[in-house]
Amino acid sequence: MSKKEEKIDEIKRNVLSVRIARKELPDIGELVIGTVYRILEHGAYVLLDEYGGIEAYAPINEVVQSWFHDIKDYLRPGQKTVFRVIRVDARRKLIDVSLRKVKEEEKREKLTKWKRTLRGVKLLELVAKKLNMSLDKALQDFGWKLEDYYGDFLSIFENVAKYGPDDLRKLGLNDDVINAIMEIAKERVEVEPVEISGIIRMISIKPDGVRHVRDVLLKAMELAKKEGAESVKIYTIGPPRYRIDIVGKDPKKLEQVLKDVVNLVTTEIKKRGGEASFTRIGE
Repeated sequence: MSKKEEKIDEIKRNVLSVRIARKELPDIGELVIGTVYRILEHGAYVLLDEYGGIEAYAPINEVVQSWFHDIKDYLRPGQKTVFRVIRVDARRKLIDVSLRKVKEEEKREKLTKWKRTLRGVKLLELVAKKLNMSLDKALQDFGWKLEDYYGDFLSIFENVAKYGPDDLRKLGLNDDVINAIMEIAKERVEVEPVEISGIIRMISIKPDGVRHVRDVLLKAMELAKKEGAESVKIYTIGPPRYRIDIVGKDPKKLEQVLKDVVNLVTTEIKKRGGEASFTRIGE
């Protein structure tokens, strides 16, 4: 095998071997991700990643801006970039694409979306391995259904990592699939902490009311930490108003923590002859 053939084989290995698009061929006008694998004087051959590596052809006049330029000024073997489909012969499965007909903004948006798609597909492939099935079968059995619901493949795992598996159950997935998705999401997706805040207004008319307020707020902080908040801050913004900031990675859990904290504060201060109210920040 020549070095040129070895290079082509290497490029092909870097292209998805499974079709993640719902249809067999792209539509005219569609933006596609193409991996350049052969460049000739009259044009370039590319492999369409979303379509399982099906071949497409980019004529030189759809690549170069003028005859004074060389096609290699625009494309190189192994390069992934965005093309627009300009011709489709469904019977012979021949596809022509254009580099020139892609606007810079369209290119940026498509490449950004592709990065998310690729990462999501890799995670879905890990799920498929856990279930002892092929990626293609996983896509057909539940992958495309989840993509419809969440918007893209990566969002499946981001949402499950952040909010849990409730939506997966609503979609009717079986427990094996749900557990596999949950496991991969937990292992591979880093959830950014979120913060929820509010203002507690608390007063006590007793002579030692300041002590009672302080004790109740300390109990509130202890409860928040006990229930799993990563951090909790309560500080005065001018008596009798106190701000509470609770930070964690599970928004649903965080909401419950805040609810329990507010309930504790209002109950405890009432027992001590005072009163309290709560106002959520950001709502």
